[in-house]
Amino acid sequence: MYYLFFYDFETTQDTNVSYSATLHVPNLVCLQQFRTLCEMTADINEDCVRCGKRELSFWDSPVGELLSYLCEPRPWVSKVVAFAHKT
Repeated sequence: MYYLFFYDFETTQDTNVSYSATLHVPNLVCLQQFRTLCEMTADINEDCVRCGKRELSFWDSPVGELLSYLCEPRPWVSKVVAFAHKT
């Protein structure tokens, strides 16, 4: 059984690093998650018994919070897969 994560970074881009380039600073990460057993549930707002809340947002330290969350132990699945840029 797989545990799937789809995430997207929202960033500010108002810090110049050169004349033609700006720094992308993450200020929000949106994440959707589900197991292969609950992926057919149409309503993302319906909590899964095992997954819990299926849509999350990280604001305070978005990159660190996302990485910490992705690295949490999930002994009930055989593989964790993360995809960037959910649509």
